[in-house]
Amino acid sequence: MNRLAFALVAALLLAPAPAFAGACQDDIAKIDKALEKSELAADAKQEVIDLREQAVQLCGAGNDQQGLDQTAQAKQILNID
Repeated sequence: MNRLAFALVAALLLAPAPAFAGACQDDIAKIDKALEKSELAADAKQEVIDLREQAVQLCGAGNDQQGLDQTAQAKQILNID
């Protein structure tokens, strides 16, 4: 669990600031908050982390809709809005 928390913090610190804009930023923040409290199985949690990272990359590249599609999948797994 400590590795997961470290990986999340590292990813947030290393992510370029422009990657977090508008709805992408909001969704990614919701995912991060839900991951902290989540009791998902390890494989499901890793899938959410992977989807989150893809969203960061897509939004950072200006592909906001594709990034939001990734965050939607992650939020569905986490069962959040």
